[in-house]
Amino acid sequence: MDLTDASSVPVREIPRGQPYEEARRATEGRRFSAGIWYFIWPLGDRFSRGVSPEAVPLEVAVEFLYRIGVKGVSFHYPGEFGPQNEATIAGLLRERGMHVTSIAANVFSDPVFRYGGPASHIEAVRELATRLKIEAQQLCVKYGAAFQTDWAGRDGFELYFLYDPVEQWDWTRENYVRMLRAVNGAAGIAIEFKPYDAPEHAVIKTVEDALEMCQQVERQIRDEVVAEVRASLGSEVPTSEFASEVARRTAPYEGVMGVNIEDAHVYLEGRKVSEAVRKTLASGRLFLRHNNDSEGRIDNDLLFGSVHFWDALESALLLRQAGWDGIIEPDIFPQRDDPLKAFVASLNSVNFFDALARKLLEGEGPERLRELQQRKRPSEALDWLQRVVASGVEYPRIDLALVDQFRRELRLA
Repeated sequence: MDLTDASSVPVREIPRGQPYEEARRATEGRRFSAGIWYFIWPLGDRFSRGVSPEAVPLEVAVEFLYRIGVKGVSFHYPGEFGPQNEATIAGLLRERGMHVTSIAANVFSDPVFRYGGPASHIEAVRELATRLKIEAQQLCVKYGAAFQTDWAGRDGFELYFLYDPVEQWDWTRENYVRMLRAVNGAAGIAIEFKPYDAPEHAVIKTVEDALEMCQQVERQIRDEVVAEVRASLGSEVPTSEFASEVARRTAPYEGVMGVNIEDAHVYLEGRKVSEAVRKTLASGRLFLRHNNDSEGRIDNDLLFGSVHFWDALESALLLRQAGWDGIIEPDIFPQRDDPLKAFVASLNSVNFFDALARKLLEGEGPERLRELQQRKRPSEALDWLQRVVASGVEYPRIDLALVDQFRRELRLA
């Protein structure tokens, strides 16, 4: 079965317009990226195939991102990126000085994956899913992406007596190993954990699961390399030579497994994004941020900070304190909003919370933070934080009116 034969999203050439310099001042110096899917699809759900009437063609979305200074774009393969449109998309990006952030295998949309992809109980489906993931991994290498974002989609379990979660975990780990070895570690993997949805229980539910999987994958690759070196050099080889060869062969796989934190997924667990940020920073495995929000009941990808204000601020503070310079890719699902405006609002929100975090670190701020952390007095912490927020902050932002201007210029309004 070759799912890549399915028709890719139609894409056409489009003239490059003039950038919006005022918008670019808000994105300059930030590694902002966008998932192309939330601009171009009608964003349906279980109750409707399409809700958003304001979706735009793929090439229009790329042009919009170019004009506001967002250089990174992520895709799914097959679907938004495939054999029929690859050359055109590559040309659109190249002409605009843009790049691919990730090309993630779509192993959840086709009915063949109704029982999951890499963790399906059907061996042929597992092999199909792994082949697609390897092909996506090779595309990531081809277009210079540092990693493939990996959300498990339908991989998981529910009810009783029907599934073996340990077996599913092992299949998932083996899939990651094969993906990395297929490209000799030239592109990594950013695991996007999620507790449930579509299945009641996902294989990789939590940040702890994701970090454990990262370690297991790299350990398995090392074990495989050790066995291969032993087989090729023989048992009589000097220890130093053996160790040197193992180090040489494992070097491309060091630090290639990481984590993508999507905020809404954390809130589905009833937990805090700031906790996940701390743990991934401590392990050196925070590859990507999917900034968004939710009330914690459904994965509706609301605008960053629109529900969990203080968690968004603490997360921003942690990233600034750590000097983290990773990729920020708001992941939104604007069913009842203009997707272009929703994305701009997301960027503005990221900049807003970063500016607030910077303000917390000004002057006596660091000392005050240490004092509050020692005293553990919620009233004192809230009082100080509210006074900092109430004093106001300047931050780079994009006027939403630019979206209306863009739609008029491209005759989309």
